[in-house]
Amino acid sequence: MRAVDAGVLDPALALAHDETLGRDPGVATLLLWRTRPAVVIGRFQRADWEVDPAACAVRGVGVWRRFTGGGAVYVDRGTLCVGLAAPPGHPWSQLDVPRMYAPLLDGIVRACHAQGVDAERDERAVRMGGRKVTGIAAHHGRGGVLVHGTLLIDADLESLRACLAGPRGGDLGGAPRPAPSRPDHVANVGGEGWEAALIDAFDARPEPLDADRVERAAALAAQKYHDPAWHAGSWLELTSPEVRALLPSARSAGSAGSASS
Repeated sequence: MRAVDAGVLDPALALAHDETLGRDPGVATLLLWRTRPAVVIGRFQRADWEVDPAACAVRGVGVWRRFTGGGAVYVDRGTLCVGLAAPPGHPWSQLDVPRMYAPLLDGIVRACHAQGVDAERDERAVRMGGRKVTGIAAHHGRGGVLVHGTLLIDADLESLRACLAGPRGGDLGGAPRPAPSRPDHVANVGGEGWEAALIDAFDARPEPLDADRVERAAALAAQKYHDPAWHAGSWLELTSPEVRALLPSARSAGSAGSASS
């Protein structure tokens, strides 16, 4: 297995790397990245049902949609995003739900134990003292499988709770009903060296992504992940101006390849 530690990325580029890798991983790959403060909603969620726009605005937190399902998450520099991808024919790609989540969750638990953190997993999360430190989402397609999630290390939990405080309900006006998030109790694992611990836990070989994959991700970031219509989804016309202001603008597409500050 190869391990790609992408460092700190702009949210659009980070989400594009997840998608391009998930749709065509080539080889089994562990992908690690961090980003600036943001809320990332699931593919089937409605942005203004998941966030408190005032809390996001005052903190400079944008709202982004990923290509996989699941619930909304808050990420920042204290959150490590972890993805595990495998091509068709790999044993992991043959697993059904919920067994397909096990390789990633088991690896995160191994890393936690190596870091001195007493963690355990259930079918969909890693927990420390009963509190969630990792939640996951997945894609299973003809080109491969991706299971990815977040590991809370020293995230701003006050901002997490404030930003993920949407109403999760209301009049849809004929639009499809979105998938709601399930609030949970969370905690930080703390410490340093988590990227190295995860790479060791998966016995992976550090490698950079090839130039073609980097180029494809940059193009997807500029096109899809800087399209506010993608992030608003089927509920664009119902989305309030306050929440629309939190969505990425197409005008910023030129910065899609830059690292966040």
